[in-house]
Amino acid sequence: MIRWGILGTAGIVKSAFLPALHETRTGVAWHIGSRDLARAEQFAKDYNVARASGSYQAVLDDDQVDAIYIPLPNHLHYEWTLKALQTGKAILCEKPLTGSLAQTQEIIERAQQRHALLWEAYAFQFQPQWQRVEELIRQGAIGAPQEIHGTFNTVLARTDDVRWVKAFDGGAFNDLGCYPVHITSLLLKDTPHQVIAQALMKGEVDGAMWGMLTYPDQVQLMMNVSFFRRYDTFTRFVGTEGEIRITKMYHPGARDAIEWRQGNRVIYEYPMKGQLPFTDMLSHIHQVLRQECQPVQLVTDVGLPTAQTMELVRRSWHELPSFA
Repeated sequence: MIRWGILGTAGIVKSAFLPALHETRTGVAWHIGSRDLARAEQFAKDYNVARASGSYQAVLDDDQVDAIYIPLPNHLHYEWTLKALQTGKAILCEKPLTGSLAQTQEIIERAQQRHALLWEAYAFQFQPQWQRVEELIRQGAIGAPQEIHGTFNTVLARTDDVRWVKAFDGGAFNDLGCYPVHITSLLLKDTPHQVIAQALMKGEVDGAMWGMLTYPDQVQLMMNVSFFRRYDTFTRFVGTEGEIRITKMYHPGARDAIEWRQGNRVIYEYPMKGQLPFTDMLSHIHQVLRQECQPVQLVTDVGLPTAQTMELVRRSWHELPSFA
């Protein structure tokens, strides 16, 4: 069994990480750390984690831990990913890896120097739905790509959520916009040469953002993300000879389809088999650590274009007046 160390008790640990870890049947939550020892001990008791500590460093120092999961607030990713790299253990860090290009570049350089196994937690890129979409596009199923329409909306109602705090690298673009940017980076393996974007501010951070990014060969990403709209991750890939529509792009279930259109012809495919969103990602990491396959989607391979694009958008957008 692959033994995981977990830094912090964030909600995503119990809602997404632990259920998927159990579903893999090849990994176990071994050690959880929190700045509050009582909180770590209660979490370990409630969720059957073998060990609990009152610090993150104690988890990194545990020789029995094989892999580290970092679900901390965005502004802590940089510090604790660098510290985790020193252990030589495999690392899965929540997205975005950092809130700045300079910090991401430093982490990538350190990871390359150490030949580290470092992944960013874009679970969709390990799922058969995305793999099938990518395969169809690369095989020419929609002709030459022309447009990508990327939406990610959700209602963030809690006013005390860390994603409303600028110092914590909050904002809708960091939290949600990284997804359509990353999809486009994976598909085009490039960065845009032109950005037109607007950000609707709420206090110090963007509560919503709209953008049109133009890539080489005039391929365009048209994206919108928001903390004020009902949940929606509709994504559309338009080419010269057809298009692919995905209703649930990032956390698909068994009933969610790839809708592939060519003229009057519409084909529906259902690549997902009912697995939880994180399961394919964790299963891949376990296979790599058991030396059963070669790693894919490492940050050192796919992370830089996304970080470069994110930085370009943040520097380019026009801020609409804050309403709170």
